[in-house]
Amino acid sequence: MEALLDTSILSWNIRGAQNSNARRQMKDLIRKYNPTYIAIFETHTAFSNLSSFWNNHGYIPVHIIEAKSHSGGIWLLVQSATTTTSTVIDFNQSSITFTISHGNATTTCTCVYASPNPTMRTSFWNYLTNISQNISGSWMLIGDFNETLLPSDQRGGLFQHNRAAQFSNFMENCNLLDITTTGARFTWHRNHNGIRILSKKLDQGLANIYWRISFLEAFVEVLCRLHFDHNPLLLRFGGLPLARGPRPFRFEAAWIDHKDYENLVRNSWNSSNHNTITVTPRFPSIKIS
Repeated sequence: MEALLDTSILSWNIRGAQNSNARRQMKDLIRKYNPTYIAIFETHTAFSNLSSFWNNHGYIPVHIIEAKSHSGGIWLLVQSATTTTSTVIDFNQSSITFTISHGNATTTCTCVYASPNPTMRTSFWNYLTNISQNISGSWMLIGDFNETLLPSDQRGGLFQHNRAAQFSNFMENCNLLDITTTGARFTWHRNHNGIRILSKKLDQGLANIYWRISFLEAFVEVLCRLHFDHNPLLLRFGGLPLARGPRPFRFEAAWIDHKDYENLVRNSWNSSNHNTITVTPRFPSIKIS
């Protein structure tokens, strides 16, 4: 997957794309991070109202799901100058699933905006589970899942154990792991009279073990949110943009508990050449055993 290591995705529940503050912060994010893809949710306006804004900043649409009145909306955009190829393979009102390809390297991504309605989220988890059954390789999801997995994923309010269990079952059924995350602990906040009364980790990145092994250095950074309820997320496939060189293997203990771990290791081992290296000594009088 070396060809895709420079790929990055900016994901943000923007709560109104036409808002002047939103456009101002988006300009700053593009200038600072230059993401390959941008996925924004709850756009609350038609894409045509901002098409010139995106063109002026070098982005073109991959797929647009228009908001219904002032509800929902998902825009997936890509840098017009990128050399990667994007192909949409499925979509609904809550997600866009597409492949990213460059040369022989291909991975599947899903941009997620789960409904605020818990009943609709249950059917959405089932939808994503069905999607996963048609994906044989690496798969990553990023966006607003509108759900918390653990009590530590929120501060304030009542933790919903039953809903968290459904979310956990969905992750297990799809063999998904949390992508390493840095930055703020929570990604959504509710204030009352200027006082923060509730914070939750609603936005995140998930991936199957094949994606995690393919992109060992990948991580999600929770960016500053300024005037908004949600923090933007930035996923870097290849980690920080440092000078390229040999990448050391980094093992993650969580892989051991994954049900496909043993088979994946066995198949990788059997498909590799493990012959020992023949060493020619510089000095014939020294024997190397």
